[in-house]
Amino acid sequence: MASLRELVQTLLPNAVPLAKVRDESMARTVTWVRVMRMRLPAFDGMESGDLALIPLTLLTSAAPDTQARTDLVEYLAEHGSTGILLLGDEQLGAAEVKARTELAHAAEVNGLPCLAVHGVESAQLERSLIGAVVNRRAELERQAVGLERQIAALALDGQGLEALIGALAAFIGRAVALEARGGVSLAVVAPAGLPSSGAAAKAVSHYLSKSRPTGQRIPLPAVPGAPEGERELEEGLEESPLGDEGSERPGSIILLGDEPVGERDRIACERVAPLLALEIVRVAAELPANAGRGEARTLPAEGPPWVAIAARQPRPHEADVPALRRELRLLASPRRFMLRGSNESLEVRIIAVADASDPGAADSARKVAKRLKRPVAVSRPFTDASARPAAEAEARAALESLERRIGGRAGSGGEQVVRAELLPAHQLLGSVMTIPEGRRLALALLAPLLVGTAAARRQRIETVRAILDAPGSSEASSSLGVHRNTTAYRLKRIEEVSGWDLREPDLRLALSLALRILDTDGGFEGSLSE
Repeated sequence: MASLRELVQTLLPNAVPLAKVRDESMARTVTWVRVMRMRLPAFDGMESGDLALIPLTLLTSAAPDTQARTDLVEYLAEHGSTGILLLGDEQLGAAEVKARTELAHAAEVNGLPCLAVHGVESAQLERSLIGAVVNRRAELERQAVGLERQIAALALDGQGLEALIGALAAFIGRAVALEARGGVSLAVVAPAGLPSSGAAAKAVSHYLSKSRPTGQRIPLPAVPGAPEGERELEEGLEESPLGDEGSERPGSIILLGDEPVGERDRIACERVAPLLALEIVRVAAELPANAGRGEARTLPAEGPPWVAIAARQPRPHEADVPALRRELRLLASPRRFMLRGSNESLEVRIIAVADASDPGAADSARKVAKRLKRPVAVSRPFTDASARPAAEAEARAALESLERRIGGRAGSGGEQVVRAELLPAHQLLGSVMTIPEGRRLALALLAPLLVGTAAARRQRIETVRAILDAPGSSEASSSLGVHRNTTAYRLKRIEEVSGWDLREPDLRLALSLALRILDTDGGFEGSLSE
């Protein structure tokens, strides 16, 4: 039989711990699984070693208050339960958050592991866990068969290698790359919306920036009838995109990150490896022989030059991600604009043509930012197909620099476009935003603006921000939606109240930094409201 830790690692890698318990609590053996019912007794025959499954919606009705939830946990602890799996949606209402918090606190007090599991029905999870208790490998094989069917359907639908790898990454809960022979990167995906997503994104950045460092490599099987290393054309011999000194294997799955390869990872990869190998060979057969060893297929036909565009992809509870990605594909012709990644990706990644008709792909980037309603980052132009991964890493670095500057809130920052050419400037501003005593000093400097009614305070801040950010008074007035004379009057009143001369460069710089520091550090905390 398996321990609770082994069950979580193999079947529920995305479960979120809610209670801090000692390691030995997770090492207890699970002998059976019990689901909470809406009746008495809530659990049928709870015995020592049983794992409790509690649907959150049922918890709020069957145990409606703090005492009832505490009594429930104490009942489980007294009967020797190995732990609690709390089933519910990722987005919760206030009552559900309160119930979850109180249950987790009671579990922690009683030394009982408590983990949240999202997006799975109790009956389905009960069946999977019982199967794993009886025969863990057989249950993993059953789930891997489901993954295989999902990937086969994606391949038949022509979704591309990134969608296939995205399904694998979401299943095992870690970042995954797919390489052809010779280390050519065909797809890299970090799963979104999971507890491990932050670490997965870092692993992807490290992978792309370090020119393919060694990872947990799982070779794909050879495919009978795959292209040979060379093909003979009229001009003579030319290299195949999959050629690699006679090797018959079409490539490898790379499990990114420092975590060791677990049983779930290994079984899933072994199950889907033949499908991925076939898909790589199919893609290679569609490429011209000199297609840059697989990279050119990910680039719009009208380039070079190209740029990489990156933005944070909304999570499923924020938007209809498949529909959003379909809309993004329609922003420009496929010959000039190619959407990469999948519905499971952390980021929206786009390769766009950056020729004279759209220098630097500025127009394309603005369209993406407007549709996503969040910032996008644009790499420097590149002309070599093999430079695509580096360009994507550059765009990602610029995006992450902006997020650090605005307080790490993915999707915040409006619809601005951040260019990688200015990455040192963004990094410098990011460093300034975190200076010691920054918030206190910023509030002290802006104190003359923070007096009077809430409306007056807000108007002064908006006016100063517009004056500092716009190149002239006309542009500032336009952004405020008022006449130039109104802006001039407001500016005069602010200078009278504060004693400032807003023509002084040092003062303008200090005020601009103060506003940005407060934007990064939670805003004005009520200073602009009654």
